[in-house]
Amino acid sequence: MREYTTDNKRIVTAFFEKNRDSHYTIDSVIEELQKEGFEIAKSSLYRTIGNLCRAGILKRFEADSVDSFVYQYSNFNSMCEMHFHLKCSCCGKLIHLECPQMNDIKRHIYNEHGFIIGGGNIIYGLCRSCSSQSEK
Repeated sequence: MREYTTDNKRIVTAFFEKNRDSHYTIDSVIEELQKEGFEIAKSSLYRTIGNLCRAGILKRFEADSVDSFVYQYSNFNSMCEMHFHLKCSCCGKLIHLECPQMNDIKRHIYNEHGFIIGGGNIIYGLCRSCSSQSEK
């Protein structure tokens, strides 16, 4: 079966590439694309995002609400599940934390507390921009 690139796939991929440090729900993608003059049906967007996730272009993360997901550009980063993510509680920015010291923390938590931390976990707090604004 031949794979082809649809207009929706090009539009959605370009949107996520341009906003690679942010994550979006299906509804927020529709809203942002409408601001840019694009109309994509919700069912078509679900299908497109599902295909982009299977292709490794987007990653799906559990949102604050258990029944909801957010999506972020991954640029075929298969190691995304192996590191932590920092999520700003104020602006929603999602940062990939590829920090070797986190392995020491994971090892400590296992050795001292008997708890295994899985990959792709999200740590909540304030990003640099939001924390500096809250200090003013």
